[in-house]
Amino acid sequence: MEGSEIEAISSGDNLEEACQILHSFLKRNENVFNFPNLAETNKRALLWTALFQHLQNKASTSIHALCLATIRVLSRDKSDIESLICERWITTLIERAGLYNYEELDDESMAPLDLIDKDVAVEALKCLCNLTFNSEVARAHCAHTSIAQGLIARVRIYKEIPFKEEIMLFDMKLLFILTALRQDIKMKIRDELHGMEYLTNCLNEILSEVTTKVDGEASCGSNFNEGVPNDFLQDNHLAITCEILKTEFNLILQSGSEEPANEAEEAMYLKLMPVLTALLYVLCSTEEKVMELRSNIANLLTSVPPMFYQYLTPLLNKGEQAQYEFDARNMDALQALISLLQYKLTFTTSTKNQYENLSPILTVLNKSARGCRYQRKYLRQAVLPPLRDVSRPPEKGNTLRNQLCRLLTTPVTSVRDLVAEFLFILCKEKVGRMVKYTGFGNAAGHLAQKGLLSGGRGAQYSSSSDDSDTEEYLEAQPHIDPVVGCTRPPRLNPFEGMTEEQKEYEAMKLVNLFDKMVSEGVVKPARIGPDGRPQAVDHVLELRDHPPNRPQS
Repeated sequence: MEGSEIEAISSGDNLEEACQILHSFLKRNENVFNFPNLAETNKRALLWTALFQHLQNKASTSIHALCLATIRVLSRDKSDIESLICERWITTLIERAGLYNYEELDDESMAPLDLIDKDVAVEALKCLCNLTFNSEVARAHCAHTSIAQGLIARVRIYKEIPFKEEIMLFDMKLLFILTALRQDIKMKIRDELHGMEYLTNCLNEILSEVTTKVDGEASCGSNFNEGVPNDFLQDNHLAITCEILKTEFNLILQSGSEEPANEAEEAMYLKLMPVLTALLYVLCSTEEKVMELRSNIANLLTSVPPMFYQYLTPLLNKGEQAQYEFDARNMDALQALISLLQYKLTFTTSTKNQYENLSPILTVLNKSARGCRYQRKYLRQAVLPPLRDVSRPPEKGNTLRNQLCRLLTTPVTSVRDLVAEFLFILCKEKVGRMVKYTGFGNAAGHLAQKGLLSGGRGAQYSSSSDDSDTEEYLEAQPHIDPVVGCTRPPRLNPFEGMTEEQKEYEAMKLVNLFDKMVSEGVVKPARIGPDGRPQAVDHVLELRDHPPNRPQS
């Protein structure tokens, strides 16, 4: 923007000319994120000042939306933003967004919402989102205003907002940014303003507004069948829901301990879990959107104590139906989480984003399997069904078991440990069963960490066994190599036709090569100690004196 144009905006004499200048600027820069030309001759500060002067002037009401749109575009550029922002400007944006001080208003006194201009309010919220995301100074100024009270007040009256889809989306985006980046605002919203309660109420309101899918036009390829109707979440409701879930994740991130801290937290989780369960049932316009919703639910569940996971699979009352039933319970929500894991595994093709994509859902399924017996048994059926074809290694193939076994050797150790622990829990922490389904080579690292290389079992589970071998497995069992977890074709004897001298010569070559690797530090020999973990030995001859224990079930 030229200096003459900034001067024309600053003068305020001709609003029509200012309107044309701003329209032209927005048209040219709608997709621009940096404005280096504004660094010349203090243009940036002059332009920002001119725009906020108009916002503070009632006579310029006709161009407020344009001024805010220009600020929205300018606020993408972090250059000098910390020195530009002042508390008065932040307060102006809060006022234009309709986030008034509601402290003295009761629940029925929200009339100002009917008086604000939708376009102005939405643009002001977008400006606040950009500024609070890019500027710590802006966030600090927000902490000294009543923005938190205004945001929570609007959440409380969600169903009464005249244009809630547009307003609430950016309210939630702003609330997410503030709770993620300002600890004081987060604590105020959680502890003083009871934000979790009102956000959960808001989710309930959204669920009450969704329409039931009846014609199948918006099928997303989910696992629900046509015989059991499911609610359908429109895209605008989905966007708001995801932002609410992300904000709730921020609020309970530090309080999601193994045990609820107090009665208030317990009541909060008891109210939250049925809502999350209902959200896992809903359908969306595409499979990608369904998985986006489920991903946000999984993220939130990582901070929920395991004792509340039982509410994901409620008991079926007489006459109730579910697509997936087990032990007289509705398993649709748990199946939705399994389908999320399958989806994440399909699209996680490299180690670059393995942790980000897989860690939340694996954490949730670990907590589910360890905390609820019937959920563990259902997960076991889905992930580790009875073995039939054992001609291929466990990591070869496209089943859920195959994909998880491949991750047992990933270099991303956090993902590897989560997968190993999940499979180990599904095997009732029995070494023999773990080796059976994964192969000893894949399971060795996890067993070594737990001190179970010499066999045994971990935590105690119920004595009843749900492991039944198929006829195909029993027939192939004598020929299975436990190291690789599958059968191997008969191999030729490499010593066949050799004399005793030749055999001794080849054996000494192998010993010398191994001794060289040990002396150069390439490998270090070890044996299994009394604690079931590897213990280094000083010389390979010690292995002869103390043969290693074999894993036992």
